[in-house]
Amino acid sequence: MNSPILHFDFATPTHTRAGSEFPRTGSDARKPDYSFSDQRLMQHFGVAIASSDSIDQLYSNISLILKRQTDCLCVWNVPKNGQGEFEDPQLLSDADDDPLWPIVEEQVKEMLARVARTHHICSSPIQTSPNTTLVASPISKQINKKSNSEIDSVLIGCFAAKTDSILRLQWLTGIASDAINRWHQKQNLNNEVNKSRYLGDSIGLIHSLDQTQSVSEAIVILANHLRRLCDAEQVSICLTDERNVVSLRAISDVEQIDFNADSNKTILHACQQTARHNGETCYPDNGRTGSIEQLSLQKYCKANGSDACICIPLITGNGRKLGVVLLACSREKVANKHYRTYCSKLIQMTSSHVDVVIRANRSSKDIFSAGLNKLKNSNKTHGLILATSILIAVLLIPFTYRVNCDCELQPVFRRFIAAPHDSILEKTLVKSGDTIAVDQQIALLDGRKLRIELSGIRADYDGAKKRRESALALGNIAESQIALSEMNRFQSKIEILEQQLTQLVVRSPIHGLVLTGDLEKAEGAPLEMGQTLFEIAPLNEMVAEINIPESEIQYVTSGMPVVFKLNAFPLKTWSGNIEHIHPCTEIVDTQSVFVAKVRLPNTDNQFRPGMQGSAKIETKKATLGWSLFHRGWESVRYWMVW
Repeated sequence: MNSPILHFDFATPTHTRAGSEFPRTGSDARKPDYSFSDQRLMQHFGVAIASSDSIDQLYSNISLILKRQTDCLCVWNVPKNGQGEFEDPQLLSDADDDPLWPIVEEQVKEMLARVARTHHICSSPIQTSPNTTLVASPISKQINKKSNSEIDSVLIGCFAAKTDSILRLQWLTGIASDAINRWHQKQNLNNEVNKSRYLGDSIGLIHSLDQTQSVSEAIVILANHLRRLCDAEQVSICLTDERNVVSLRAISDVEQIDFNADSNKTILHACQQTARHNGETCYPDNGRTGSIEQLSLQKYCKANGSDACICIPLITGNGRKLGVVLLACSREKVANKHYRTYCSKLIQMTSSHVDVVIRANRSSKDIFSAGLNKLKNSNKTHGLILATSILIAVLLIPFTYRVNCDCELQPVFRRFIAAPHDSILEKTLVKSGDTIAVDQQIALLDGRKLRIELSGIRADYDGAKKRRESALALGNIAESQIALSEMNRFQSKIEILEQQLTQLVVRSPIHGLVLTGDLEKAEGAPLEMGQTLFEIAPLNEMVAEINIPESEIQYVTSGMPVVFKLNAFPLKTWSGNIEHIHPCTEIVDTQSVFVAKVRLPNTDNQFRPGMQGSAKIETKKATLGWSLFHRGWESVRYWMVW
């Protein structure tokens, strides 16, 4: 048979015949009616292409056409992976047709090999059912297809060939595969049109930046334009100063930024990590799962309700780092290589213009002062020499250098007791502040709804069992397999419901204190699976979380002694040793800190979660002069090296 390359006019019809569409209501409001004759076949395939916004919607529409036009039992799409091997099939028709796959799996594999070898449409009757035919048609996304073009996937149709000829089934399947090719061509054309539009908009963006009078105005305009041009959910821009300190400067569609908001803190933290990484980062990114940058971007997405994000540095052509741009978007856009390339090039192209605005509005300041002029005169009095000698001697006295930090008490761990399944809260047995024991009953759930549902599922299971026995008696293998699949599905539901009935009594897994969970007023209210009911924490031991400033982390290591006070007990002190320091920074009160943990026994139950205080970490031995002036000296060295 010749190549399945079909060249038909898939233009959308300008008018429709009366009664050719279903009443458009509910979820089917956008689905056209595919009940038609062969004369309108091409028009309806054109409608499928024009009305499909995604490939899954196109597959659904084409499957509907084939089912209305023929005795189609099932339709699959078998894609190829990067190694040129066929992957698992994708079911395009109703989920109830899926039991057919085990029957035809081996025969389909032979047909896939034949299609990959010949690049032609092929068909074959099912061995166990001669009146049922399989038809396979190759799909290639290339615009100019040749006989030896690469196959991207294969469309498989299973037909009950009672009235239709094999040739017509092959013809219809070939038209369906060609419709998929045309849809991909349409998407490629739309992408090229968008690129042209984006180029014109980017020129307008650069012109807008050149007209700004301040850095703040330029950054706000850049954020809003990037959100529109990149079709992002949100765009945030952070700038880096000469000391590599990252600050949040603009959020798209936000006039005034609340720097104390948790969501804005996660933006700043994510941009700080990307600025250190000095490269483009995105989430999700399977190649770098678990890295510090990935964790900070994941935290940002969770706080802002986004599915994915891209973090791109603002770097000029000469390598000068200006800041970071954070775009929140969908996972499909992050996975789209062309989209990420476009965003990166657009930001790189505007970086030089942002640099010009920053340099034009930068105020000139003297970094070093003329304080050394006091030492111009070489003739000093003996008193000045003596005072200087005494001062130097005092500054050389060794002391233990202590790092001052804020601290907060938290439980060693928390256990969240959640609803095991959707149900109704019948009664709560504890409230906040109660001390509970292991395996103690803390709540009761209503199981009447589960019992009613279980009875109905058991009845459905018995019905499926009878249908299978009847099909086996009549020798109808396909019907028996479908009934067996339904039996298995009902049996799984029965087991799940029986398991849920055993979970109507909620018990505490640990001994501890109920921190949250006063649900007396919620008795009788519906619960969703996973909804938090109680928060329980053991209080026999607490953890002091110490916030170490980022500038002091180089002097602190695990095992160092710590002395701290609590605001609730100003006359008492406690001591311990650092057990662990978190590897990445956190933003606490707009300050970047590393959190260290110290375990404290709570034998007298005097500690409570959330107590705050101050801590001093005893580090190395150093002179008094170094302890007083090392920060200023390090700043001078930093600027000299820069």
